[in-house]
Amino acid sequence: MRYPLDELLDKRSIVQLKIERVPEENDRERLKKEYLDYSQAIDEYVNEGVCTREQAEMWFRELYTANGAVWSLEERIRRGQIGHLSLEEIGKTAIKIREANGIRVGIKSKIVESTGLGYKDIKINHASQDALANYRSNP
Repeated sequence: MRYPLDELLDKRSIVQLKIERVPEENDRERLKKEYLDYSQAIDEYVNEGVCTREQAEMWFRELYTANGAVWSLEERIRRGQIGHLSLEEIGKTAIKIREANGIRVGIKSKIVESTGLGYKDIKINHASQDALANYRSNP
């Protein structure tokens, strides 16, 4: 079974963030290979007519933005663990992470709905539900 398109786009966006933010050159070289592999797998879906290149790149940018927000917020918490944030600030940041992840889930669900491939992530009684609902109502 090959990866669904939403997963490939999500993984590629995370790898792009790592390439930009990981300090070790050796790690970046390995990540660039991984990025290329995901790009080639995404191209297969485009070549099969599952989506257009423009759609794939739009979804990638949306996931890149959502994952970048999660990454930056998590970095705040990591800094807070060494005494730079109050517990209240850490709690507020954790809530923002859940909201950003809800948006990420919404983007992936939109891709699944648009392509008919993969599985929608259904959140039940989950803190990110509101963010997901808000994202879906503002495509």
